[in-house]
Amino acid sequence: MSKYIRLTNLTETGKEQIENSNARTERMRELAAESSGTIEEVFLTFGDYDFVTIADFPDDRSYAKFALKVAEDGNCECQTLPAMEEDEYASIIESL
Repeated sequence: MSKYIRLTNLTETGKEQIENSNARTERMRELAAESSGTIEEVFLTFGDYDFVTIADFPDDRSYAKFALKVAEDGNCECQTLPAMEEDEYASIIESL
């Protein structure tokens, strides 16, 4: 599985419907499962982003399918950071 970090900001629509935020998070988990992924953690954050999500997906294609489905509702704008876990990058460092 590959790790993805989603940096999310609510759009005006998302802010106007903030009371639906918990339901949207559950829907995001369902959409992830439909694309063979999982949402590990969702954090409410202060600063440049409203939420940070840590997700696992088998590959970029399945993550892209998930991200496009989430984007359809227009409640958020996201930036995605593919991430490597510590053991993965440690192995790369050791091979240098």
